[in-house]
Amino acid sequence: MIAGPDTGVMIPIPQYPLNSATLSLYNAKQVEYRLDDKNDWELDVQSMAKAVDEARSKQIDVCALVVINPGNPTGNCLSEENIRDVLRLAHEKRLVVLADEVYQ
Repeated sequence: MIAGPDTGVMIPIPQYPLNSATLSLYNAKQVEYRLDDKNDWELDVQSMAKAVDEARSKQIDVCALVVINPGNPTGNCLSEENIRDVLRLAHEKRLVVLADEVYQ
């Protein structure tokens, strides 16, 4: 999936540092999306879509989206609606979803 230095993977901020370390190890681009601290750390799908579009406008091949549920370090559990919205976004933007749900 990571084909070179122009490959981008979306990761949440704040996040478990292993994600950014792994991307760095493989010389891939980190495309950040911010969790909404004022809304119980939910994912803001509109800002995520904007992050994809901005990265792609810079010739970054955004190919995947990391979703951590429950969030680490926030502890937030995504609502069913939020998960559906994220999956819709991934489908529309042609992103592979890397779901980190180790504590489910």
